[in-house]
Amino acid sequence: MSAVATIAPQLRGLAQRHPLLAFVGLTYAISWSLWGLQGLLAGADPISARWLGIIAAYGPTLAAMALAGLLRPERQAVASPRRRLWLAGGVLAGTVWLNLMIASNPLGSPRPLVAALLWLAITLLPAWVVWSSFSRRLGVRALLHTLTAWRVPPIWYGAALLLPVIISAAGIALMTLLGQPLPPFPRAEPVRALLPLLVTTFMATLLYGGPLGEEVGWRGFALPRLQARHSPLVASLLLSVVWGLWHAPLHLQGVYHGIFPDGLPGILLRIVTTVPTTVLFTWCFNRTKGNLWLVVLLHTAVNNSAGFWLPVTLGVYAAMAIMTVALIITDRMWRMRSSEGTTVPAEGRVEALDDH
Repeated sequence: MSAVATIAPQLRGLAQRHPLLAFVGLTYAISWSLWGLQGLLAGADPISARWLGIIAAYGPTLAAMALAGLLRPERQAVASPRRRLWLAGGVLAGTVWLNLMIASNPLGSPRPLVAALLWLAITLLPAWVVWSSFSRRLGVRALLHTLTAWRVPPIWYGAALLLPVIISAAGIALMTLLGQPLPPFPRAEPVRALLPLLVTTFMATLLYGGPLGEEVGWRGFALPRLQARHSPLVASLLLSVVWGLWHAPLHLQGVYHGIFPDGLPGILLRIVTTVPTTVLFTWCFNRTKGNLWLVVLLHTAVNNSAGFWLPVTLGVYAAMAIMTVALIITDRMWRMRSSEGTTVPAEGRVEALDDH
């Protein structure tokens, strides 16, 4: 007990002095170690390996929550206990339904007990993150409180859900105008099957494809701290490198084979192509006063647009580049943000956070 009491202040002091380095190190440690285990399991137990990879994708969110709680451990009453129960319960019901619909049967694994535990983990994890947004621990609540701030002007829902589709469609239109052939569209299902597929895919991507597992870390924890020292543009460029490099184990395992080149060229191309997406997410985060829920929706829509619903073309990359330049110019992202417009890092929030 005394050893824990001695180590905790030391860890807190280190995190307070270097929060970004602590976040990046912890994020990489969680995700890369679990992806390494996933690679070792893939041949012998593909079911468990796939679910372990889902937990690995939650590395940024788990690291951010751990550090936020360490940096601001003060406790207070639970915010909105009834709303907490309803929201977390609703998310849990959704994950149970989704996993029963699309997940493999744990009994089909060579290690059914391990697979069952991992199935339980990925089922509970999203609901636990939502549950924690009402936490007694001030730092965790401050970090997550906008994740359940769903009452925002409808225009921002439209922007988050439709902008990626508009960009992809603009890229296809550009290729058509230039007389270039288009690759086949990814979806060949009948129209009546597309809506259920859209709902299921959107939920699976939001919960397990990166958005909920990443955005609390990248935008919720890292971006405000970067923007406290740098302009939104420089902060986006720095975050692009960290975010892009985080995917390196997946590139080395061949997960993105056919989308990116293999090996180091693919990792470098990933970092370059992450820049426009990071600028877009920074713009959304800043314009919505740090609303993580909308950034999660935007991330989900980006992952679901080009490549799944619409083909990826050079025109899509060109449209993304044009969009990036337009956002940088219109928002003057090379300028430092004023203190009034800067989202305060989690441990700096002292105001009441009970109103969602």
